[in-house]
Amino acid sequence: MWRWAGAAPRGLPGFVRRPLRALSAAASGAPKGVELSVRPPVGLADEPLHIQARGLSPGEPVTVRALAVSYYGRLFQASAHYEADGAGALDLARDASRGGDYTGVEPMGLLWSLAPAGMENPYVRLVQRRVLEKPLKLELTLHRAHRRPGPLLGRVLASARVERWYATPEMRAIRVREGALRGSFFLPPGNGPFPGVIDMFGDEGGLHEFRASLLACRGFATLALPYFAFEDLPPIMKDLNLDYFAQAAKFVQNHPKIKGPKIGVIGSGKGAELAFSMATFLPNVAAVVSINGCIFNTGTALHCGQVILPGLPFDLDKITVTSSGVYDVKEALVDPLDPAYRDSIIPIEKANSHFLFVVGEDDKQWNSSLYADLAIKRLEEHGKKNYTLLSYPNAGHRIDPPNSPFFPVTLDRWLGVPILGGGQCRAHAIAQEESWKKILEFLKMHLG
Repeated sequence: MWRWAGAAPRGLPGFVRRPLRALSAAASGAPKGVELSVRPPVGLADEPLHIQARGLSPGEPVTVRALAVSYYGRLFQASAHYEADGAGALDLARDASRGGDYTGVEPMGLLWSLAPAGMENPYVRLVQRRVLEKPLKLELTLHRAHRRPGPLLGRVLASARVERWYATPEMRAIRVREGALRGSFFLPPGNGPFPGVIDMFGDEGGLHEFRASLLACRGFATLALPYFAFEDLPPIMKDLNLDYFAQAAKFVQNHPKIKGPKIGVIGSGKGAELAFSMATFLPNVAAVVSINGCIFNTGTALHCGQVILPGLPFDLDKITVTSSGVYDVKEALVDPLDPAYRDSIIPIEKANSHFLFVVGEDDKQWNSSLYADLAIKRLEEHGKKNYTLLSYPNAGHRIDPPNSPFFPVTLDRWLGVPILGGGQCRAHAIAQEESWKKILEFLKMHLG
């Protein structure tokens, strides 16, 4: 388990090491002897937490609640109902929740079930920004009896504070502005050399650093790569050119702390498509992680030297709206098997790469299971077995690092409407935890 060491170096403003006694204590005015403890109180976001209480009455019913405030100041909460054991103690790694936002023995349930408090904007996500400067801060509180969710749960018996960081104080971050290239490059502590990775997200655009910084915490020098809607990059995703991604690959490969020349690429959604294209048309891409990706180029054309992959179009007439006003876009992408769109396929059989397909079988944004099957079929038809498939029942579209809150519906940045993402909370949490371990193992195996 990683622990903080010493004061924060320059370049990590906002980090303050709190004394542990301030993070685990009985609430002011609470019955003496009741205590809620969390270990580690300060640590990395992908680490498990051990939450315990003591000093309760034997068999006493209690509610444990988690509160978090997003980077944008929005409040998120989760709660679960428990009963103390015969000694008046509670251990979330041992004891089952009897109700609330989840049931059963779920040590991390209070994190992955966090949801917006109130109905003012129920579809916003809890996404971490400025990962070097601020952690995700949580306050856990213990209340008497099984309370219904709400702003007031009665008297606080005990409380504890938690900081979940996406970076270590020793890690370096470099803001990249070389030519047209933009992004954030995260370097693990030490002299290296380190395996190099490029990390990309989907068609929401912008710069997303949290996964790249966590990868750097685990020993991979990682470039978080935006490709539109960031700084002076194009404001919308239109007519992409592989030259931009080739420049990103060269930046990583040529860095003096990179093992190189082989690198890995991880992508979600549209980012996975671009990872496939990089492996197909660029040298030395040795490992590709696709999270709910498609081997057809979608949405807009991609220029790959003399080759142009037209964008597989969307049929807006196939979008439906649920009775609650949520948009279902799963069938909007046209049939990729239609011969009219054969030029949109990315010929991944040409790649000298290993592929890890991570699939949420209940993905409602598009048919990820079908797209993974088509990719594997294409590889096998060309005599290739260079792939691993991780397919998770009842997991949805956005599979993030472990303990990330689950959001079956999200507000689309461009359309301004809620989009169905699919998945069931506990199953999605399992997919996030298990796939993260496999992703780290896969990258280590193929990049060294």
